[in-house]
Amino acid sequence: MNKSSEIFKPGALPVTTYISREAALGFTYEERLEQALNMSGYITLISGPSKIGKTVLCERVVGIDNLVEVLGSDFLNKENVWKTIGAKAGMPLSGMVTTGNTDNSISEEYIVTRENVIAYYQEHELVLLIDDFHYASEEIQRFLSQQLKDAIRKGLKVIISSLPHRCDDAIRTNPDLQGRISIIDIKPWSKDELRQIPRKGFEQLGIHVDDKYIESLVGESLASPQLMQLLCLNLCVLIKVDSGNAVDVSEEIIKKAYKFSTLNLDFKNVTAVISNGKTKRGRERKKYCTSKGELDLYSLILEAIAQDPPIEEIGFDDLLTRINKTIVGDDKVTPKSLKEYLGNIQEVLNDKNRTFEVLEWRDNVLYVIEALFLFYLRWGRNEQGTEY
Repeated sequence: MNKSSEIFKPGALPVTTYISREAALGFTYEERLEQALNMSGYITLISGPSKIGKTVLCERVVGIDNLVEVLGSDFLNKENVWKTIGAKAGMPLSGMVTTGNTDNSISEEYIVTRENVIAYYQEHELVLLIDDFHYASEEIQRFLSQQLKDAIRKGLKVIISSLPHRCDDAIRTNPDLQGRISIIDIKPWSKDELRQIPRKGFEQLGIHVDDKYIESLVGESLASPQLMQLLCLNLCVLIKVDSGNAVDVSEEIIKKAYKFSTLNLDFKNVTAVISNGKTKRGRERKKYCTSKGELDLYSLILEAIAQDPPIEEIGFDDLLTRINKTIVGDDKVTPKSLKEYLGNIQEVLNDKNRTFEVLEWRDNVLYVIEALFLFYLRWGRNEQGTEY
């Protein structure tokens, strides 16, 4: 009997519920990535929203054993770039190398260089994946783009993964890399594609879930296959699928599964930082009346993000409309105030570490760059907007 944890894998490469998607002109993303990796002297740039399946795609095509994943945040300075890439592949960072026979041998100190890292990757048929490239500093991004030009020419296979609206310009606009980049822009998952995950999985487990609950799962998964896998797995836990005596799925259990799925999402501090906003002396924040009590504009922004329908890119006018609909009475938020507060939120988050990079206010659009944060706002708090 299949276990639900073998069918739904939110943090790993799924087998039964892996969905192959069409990229363009009838070709799949798998075929597109295979094509890119077979083009010698090219960097492959995969761009797409958070939790959309970029890493899973690479694992599927390259194979987990042949893929070496390095995070953009792993690169602390230019001097250790190649040591970091080598260490992630299992290369020794130092030692002595002896050549020759017993009577006439020479010992030399072994150090990691770009050349022997490239050779090691080629010898072991490894592919380098630099994930979350946008987390590297701009200086490191520029340095990497310069280093990788020579590395791909010498045979190193490189995939760079980044968010679509973030800073991958060091790769896309680098004149030295023009004509040497194979770009794969991952489209958001359609509802039809997301539906396939629960339908395939529940069928494999031998349980029936009504279409209306499948649609609810699709809406709450926020175009993220990883979140869909998580919701389906937790639903299976609550209805006790693995016991062999699963109970029927109801609306109550579905909502319980959503709340259950937030228990391991650690966004309490992130939410508090945004709610507290930017400290200003000598001026008390204006409060607005809502059904949840009196809220300042920082809290209203969070409430607006959490509203139906859940979306990850909210234009300024739509955000203002959501906020003013939340307010009870005639006292409304002005565009000037909202822009000031959004700028303050961005400033506060910029001063924090990468775990706080959940929102980005840019070009008159508020991006929710972490789907799990949006899901937490919707289901991880009580009616008063605080954590359960």
